[in-house]
Amino acid sequence: MSRPKQMVKRSIVEAAKAKRTCKFTGDRIVKGAICLVVYDGPRDRSCYSRPVAIEMIKLARIRLDELEGQLSASQHST
Repeated sequence: MSRPKQMVKRSIVEAAKAKRTCKFTGDRIVKGAICLVVYDGPRDRSCYSRPVAIEMIKLARIRLDELEGQLSASQHST
């Protein structure tokens, strides 16, 4: 059996090794600050500040819960 496709992009939480810029706000992420790194491709990545990353995760969780609810509801109606 094949493995199901991953819905969430590859991402990691790390301490910035150098100055970075938040892709969403344009704010500076200073060296040593915790940030979210989302890989958009093999060599393409986007960095997000901690507050922005927390909001992104909350929104993703809400959307995934909505999708799961719709799939569960449709399972009971068939």
